[in-house]
Amino acid sequence: MLIDFTIRNFMSYRDEVSLSMVASTTVKECEGNNGTSNVSVIDNNKRILRTAAIYGANGSGKSTVIAAMDIFKAMTLQSFVDENIVKRLSNLYYHFDTASVNEPISMQMIFVCNEERYRYGFEIKQGKVLTEWLYVLLKGSTKESYCFKRDGQEIKVNSKVMKGTRGVTSKTRSNALFLSTSAQFNVEMAMNVKEWFRKRFNILSGLTDNTLAYTAHAFMHNPLIREQILQMLGVVDSCIKNVNIQENIKEVNTQDSPFEVLSRLGINLQNDANKRIEQRELDIQATHDMYDNGNVVGDASLNFKFESLGTTKLFALLGPFFDTIHNGGVLVIDEFGASLHTQLSVELLKLFYSTMNSAGAQLIITTHDTNLLRKDLLRRDQIWFAEKNSEGVSDLYSLVEYKVNQANSVRNDASFSKDYLLGRYGAIPYFGNLDKFIMEYGGKKEE
Repeated sequence: MLIDFTIRNFMSYRDEVSLSMVASTTVKECEGNNGTSNVSVIDNNKRILRTAAIYGANGSGKSTVIAAMDIFKAMTLQSFVDENIVKRLSNLYYHFDTASVNEPISMQMIFVCNEERYRYGFEIKQGKVLTEWLYVLLKGSTKESYCFKRDGQEIKVNSKVMKGTRGVTSKTRSNALFLSTSAQFNVEMAMNVKEWFRKRFNILSGLTDNTLAYTAHAFMHNPLIREQILQMLGVVDSCIKNVNIQENIKEVNTQDSPFEVLSRLGINLQNDANKRIEQRELDIQATHDMYDNGNVVGDASLNFKFESLGTTKLFALLGPFFDTIHNGGVLVIDEFGASLHTQLSVELLKLFYSTMNSAGAQLIITTHDTNLLRKDLLRRDQIWFAEKNSEGVSDLYSLVEYKVNQANSVRNDASFSKDYLLGRYGAIPYFGNLDKFIMEYGGKKEE
């Protein structure tokens, strides 16, 4: 479960910003209505939001927040085995300010793993880890304890809390995280955190073969998820009666799977050396009814690549959706809603508010779909905006903290979608004088 994510001096985010999943004390809507709730309650009655949606113009910094999460995950999982990852990622500072170019990239995440709350972060610069820290609030405790504190190569470990780290400090490179190194040497706490990021913190960007393969694997090996996927497909596309999947194994040259958002930004975290491995090639067939003069006389199979893009994307999304809902964790989706009907997007969000979500699963999305800005679907503290100023600096703020006319807060009975499109909350595109552009270029032709 994610509680808070903070970044500073990363790409367009020069100044510190935080995406908080802590429910605002001033917002009470959408809690416990008809067995559904937008809020999960954890220890000490702390209220945590189940979903968050980030809006903003193209290039405003929405996907940058997701990329930062992807980097955080990549650093945790790979910094020990990939000696160049810190060097590659430390170049992603804000480049357009004389002070920022000399400052480190800073990231911190507060999350719950195995019913214990962790606060973990690091600073990187010029290919080195400058500082790193891990604190934990143990179950039943009211005060967090430090697990380790790092300043350069000076690492202070609390052996009473983080056991089994003897000798790990000397093995920690300047271009690797101590947490990642500890996990490699079987330190239990570090292994638990690393496993949470690997299995329970998933980031999707668009429709990829990896996402489709993820769903196909769950469909074949998890009977409950298979049943739920078929039921959902039947609701959305009543023509599909069944889905059959076969895996054809072939040996190919390949590399480790990239982190999706980072690969889209042109940041390659793969190892340079190709590997000769067995790859499972998916053959997905959808079963439809066969008709004769309007009567069903049998069935026919159609390769899934001939289904609509919307149906294909829905199928790919349902595996991560149901896996996250059943097992808990965080699912992050960049550009959610692309190729999906608005009403379908609404119903997918509602799954996280339903009684199915007993594990406190969370969904974080970026989207342009303003039809989701409904007070019965998203609370004011679940709606976030990314906006870039004239210096190219992005800001991130929630609707609940936005001040109308720099004085009054947004009321809970406001028309979120209408007011957003009217520019009352900022974070919308500015097109300049399009009429002048059309007048100047409308009559010109290529020579």
